Amino acid sequence: MEAAEGMFQGHQGIELFYRKIPASGAPARGAVIAVHGLGDHSGGLQNLWGMLTEGGYHVYAFDLRGHGRSSGSRGFIRDWEEYRGDLHAFRTMVASEIAELPLYLAGHSLGGVVCADYALYHGRELSGLMLIAPALSYEATFWEKCLIACMAQIKPDLTVRKQGSADALTCIPEIRARLVSDPWRHNAVTPGLGLGLMRAIKRIRSQAHAIQVPLLLQYGLDDAITPPAQLQAFFDTVGIANRQKFEYEAVRHRPFEDEGRETFGADLLGWLNRH
Repeated sequence: MEAAEGMFQGHQGIELFYRKIPASGAPARGAVIAVHGLGDHSGGLQNLWGMLTEGGYHVYAFDLRGHGRSSGSRGFIRDWEEYRGDLHAFRTMVASEIAELPLYLAGHSLGGVVCADYALYHGRELSGLMLIAPALSYEATFWEKCLIACMAQIKPDLTVRKQGSADALTCIPEIRARLVSDPWRHNAVTPGLGLGLMRAIKRIRSQAHAIQVPLLLQYGLDDAITPPAQLQAFFDTVGIANRQKFEYEAVRHRPFEDEGRETFGADLLGWLNRH
């Protein structure tokens, strides 16, 4: 398999960009679909790919609609089913290419919510679920929830520029500089996405007992974007006994690009190789 880029049709025919990166060496141990976070894109997971491909896994990654080189308004969805449907179309395509290899999902931040939600509906089609600082701990205030719900009815595609600092992502200056200068990243959010995310988080929390696919949860204890306390609560309620979590001291929102990333990578590959 050679590294490649292309387009595929997602939910309701939308054109979405994807890339596939082959495992180093042969034969491959399996394949991982990697799903990025809000405002990011598949190329932003390059250091995560490196860990996985060096460990013997093919990596497939796509740009969520409204992100990167995929079609769609920046940071906008009409309904969460669009994300779930896009991932299902991609998983179906990937499964047709990898024959009998085990297939895993890995989601970071918003991508973690997309993957966890998908596992509720299609967990039997997966060999494992890896959630990296998933945005399941996002908490809107009462008034924010009211405003999002109201605006989602009036103008769901209203663009709001999210304020944030790369300091919250990693403590490594060179990586912060790369993220800030990345032309494919954006900071747009919309009421449509906000409402869909809040509903997805509520659904996953209330139905975590129904997740029946082996689970790996990894997050930093200095993550101000997805606070650890709610992640622990989610982990405790997941239905399957075959689950494991790793917490990392002094690590922020991107543990695959922060101090101690070698330990993160070793934990990730160790878990994969056991599943």
